[in-house]
Amino acid sequence: MTLVCGGRMFRAIHFSQKGFKMQPWKLAGSAAILALTTGTAALADVTPEEVWQSWQDFFATSGSTITTGSAARDGDSLVITDFKAAFDGAEGKGETAIAEIRLRDKGDGTVEMTLSEEASFSSSSPGSEGGKPRGATGTMKMPGLVGTVSGSAEDMAYAFDFPSVEIALEPSEDGKPVGTFGVLLSGSTSSYHLTGPAEAKVFDGSFTAASAAMNLEGKDEATTFMGSVNVADLSGSTKGTFAGVEHEDIAVALGKGFALDSSLSFGALSYDFDITDDTGPAKLTGGSEGGSFQMAMDAAKMLLAAAGKNVEVTFSGAQLPFPEVKLTYAESGFNLTMPLSKSDEAQEFSFLTKIVDLQVSEEIWGMFDPTAALPHDPATVVIDTAGKARLKADLMATPEGGQPDGELLALDVKDLTARIAGAELTGNGAFTFDNTDLATYDGLPAPTGTLDLKMTGGNTLLDKLVAMGLVSEDEVMGIRMMVAMFAKAGEGEDVLTSTLEFKDKHFFANGQQLQ
Repeated sequence: MTLVCGGRMFRAIHFSQKGFKMQPWKLAGSAAILALTTGTAALADVTPEEVWQSWQDFFATSGSTITTGSAARDGDSLVITDFKAAFDGAEGKGETAIAEIRLRDKGDGTVEMTLSEEASFSSSSPGSEGGKPRGATGTMKMPGLVGTVSGSAEDMAYAFDFPSVEIALEPSEDGKPVGTFGVLLSGSTSSYHLTGPAEAKVFDGSFTAASAAMNLEGKDEATTFMGSVNVADLSGSTKGTFAGVEHEDIAVALGKGFALDSSLSFGALSYDFDITDDTGPAKLTGGSEGGSFQMAMDAAKMLLAAAGKNVEVTFSGAQLPFPEVKLTYAESGFNLTMPLSKSDEAQEFSFLTKIVDLQVSEEIWGMFDPTAALPHDPATVVIDTAGKARLKADLMATPEGGQPDGELLALDVKDLTARIAGAELTGNGAFTFDNTDLATYDGLPAPTGTLDLKMTGGNTLLDKLVAMGLVSEDEVMGIRMMVAMFAKAGEGEDVLTSTLEFKDKHFFANGQQLQ
């Protein structure tokens, strides 16, 4: 779980100047309660004592210390009182407390789990590189939560229904409160399957929620803000192997077998924020019809992906020269897949970024095009590539400030699209690279391949920019001369095409050798 409050993120994994590191997450906060109360049925018997031992093993291997007031049988139930899970490390410390956990033997080989309706948690960190210490305290209310544990001691499955989950968080900086964060999940279900030895538990879980409502308030020396976020139809899943999770260095954890694949999708989303600073009040509103996020990582590769659909953002404030700014787009996407581990074999990578049908309010257009000389059509940018590379050393082990030790072997430009103000550039191509030749192109591996490009409406756009006074005729003349070196007239009005080719250690444009 990632909690955001006052512009600050409390997260399990973060980037720092020292590289990609494990935060003191240890599953000892509210996320741990959700994780351990989130099954698929398994054909075996499990006892309350085995469930309790599994909890203790899970927390202990993640670097937490477990204490209780008591753990004793009460008839068919094992009752744990004053449960506390705490972690304390160089990156910070924290604690989760639950007054009572009841594990009841249902007599059919399964165990019913109930918790106190409210749990509390706290965390603190010393701050990085001279920053102020940060912390947070909070509670999580789970009225009516009942779950079932089935399976065996080595293979447990959990299934839970949450009528509601309410989280209240109060972050602080340098010992002073900086705001509040609250979230209410309604109509939630969750399940997970936990297998394997204590030092390398394999987790496979999922959850759904009919809705989530969040409220935030924050402040610092110059800014205050408050806002709300509402989301419908949440669905998520997490699969992972928690070997090496006790290590703060992600490279060490991955080497020990740590792996994670987590995804989230959601439906209609809306938000509303009010912000006040020394320039005056401002307001940010918006929403979307849905979106998704995925992060996956193991020793071999990493994946980051996100998408949005029919997004709208509106901003207004005293510092603007007009009432508001509005931005919309039909679709956005991001996908990065890259290898992480050393290999003598070629490994695949890919990169995609796109924003489709981006539109801004007429007030923005009016700042530089008051007479509407340019078409105010939606803009689109798409860059879609894939390729192959060879890593000579593990990427996560690259020293601070160092360059990754690897070779680019192939690059496939699947889609290159840029569309704005009536002009459009499209292209595609493919290249391979000779890493034994770093002399021909000044230290770059010599490429072989072609890139086909097509420009429509480019000259018309340049003419209009000159007429508007945004660029000079001399500047445009230089651009046209440069384009003439690489492009030729295509079919249709105001169409240019170009085939850029690298072969035999030479560079060609439309068949003419330029190098």
